[in-house]
Parts: sequence; structure tokens; C-alpha cells
Amino acid sequence: MFSALTATLGQLSDPRLRNPIILSVIGSLATIFLLGAAVWFVLDFFAFFGGWLDELAAWVASLIVVILGLVFFPGASNAISSLFLDSVSGAVEAKHYPTLGPARPQPLSEAILEGLRFLAITVAVNILLLPVYLLVPGLNIVIFYGANGYLLGREFFEMVAMRRMEPAEAKALRKRKSGAVFISGVLIAAIMTIPILNLAGPVIATAFMLHRFEYLRNDMKK
Repeated sequence: MFSALTATLGQLSDPRLRNPIILSVIGSLATIFLLGAAVWFVLDFFAFFGGWLDELAAWVASLIVVILGLVFFPGASNAISSLFLDSVSGAVEAKHYPTLGPARPQPLSEAILEGLRFLAITVAVNILLLPVYLLVPGLNIVIFYGANGYLLGREFFEMVAMRRMEPAEAKALRKRKSGAVFISGVLIAAIMTIPILNLAGPVIATAFMLHRFEYLRNDMKK
């Protein structure tokens, strides 16, 4: 697994990844900005306390933006990554797996809809778990990385796998290798919560999971 991460980080300077990384950074910043703007708008709309209470509300808003950004950004990353799945995967395959043939044709709309479906599921799950995140210190970290590790591992794996397999085959492989996929997802969730690095998180996650997919599907042939 760590060899896959090393290979991924070592390729970030590849010119073929420049545009995807730029799009990833723009999409990530836009996601964070929109989330923050929404929270500020709501609190400003209800800012009727006056004086220092309104200033306190502003500080609370800042804290909420940080918490919600950490909680919901991993899910948004999958929707962002669907926009440049082929370009990132193509660059990784050209460098590390040059003998692979053409990928299975997959409409962009299919990838985007899958990303949006996953985003909706991730947001719903994390909203349900939000009280645990806020009220149960210690356990909240375990649950956050556990839940998001499972979701991110599942979705990123199937997303890259379906470029080479039919959907049913991709899901079957993911289930057979569920433990390895889950651990890979936890690592992706961790990357998505590291400031600065998480701006390129969608690209890193896509490239990393492609390495994991190739390793796991070849391991099945042994």
C-alpha cells in the first residue's frame, strides 16, 4: 500500500497531471468557499443579538466552517475527481502500466452521476454522525475515519475499477478484497483532512487507488 502512495506522490510533478491538479485545487477551494459562505450567510441572517454576542457568533461560525469542512470535504472530493478520472488514470497508466490496452468506454455523465450519488450518501451519513463527532471526543476520530474510510475506499475503488471491468465485476472484486480496500479508504480519508495536501486530494486519491486496483486484481490471478 505504501509503495502505491510513494508512486503516487512521486508522479505529482508529471506535466500530464498539471491540469487535473489545478482543477482539483480550484474545485476544492470552491467547495470550501461555498460551505463557508453558506454558514456565514445563515449566521448573519440570524444575527439579532447585538454587540459582543454577534462577535461571538462570528467566531462560532468560523469554528463551524472548519468542522464542516473537515467532515464533508472527503465526500465532495469524489464528485470533483469524477471530472478528471480519465486524464489522471491515463497519466498513471502510461507511466506505470504501459502494456494495458484502452480503457472500457465510460460516458462522462455516468462518472459524474456516480460521484454526485456518492456525495449525497456521504453527506447523509456524516450528518447522522455529526452529534458523535461533536460530543464524543476520542471515539469521534475512530468513527469518522472508519465511516469515511469505508465510503471513500468503496467509491474510489469502484470508480477506477469500472474503467477496466464491468460494474458487476468491479463490485465483486471490491467485496473479495474488502479489507484492503477499506484500509486504502482510511488512508485517503486521512489525506483529505491534511490542510494544503487535501487541495490535491482528489488527484492523489484517484492515482493511489488505481495503483491499489492494479495490485489487487493481479493478486487475484495468482
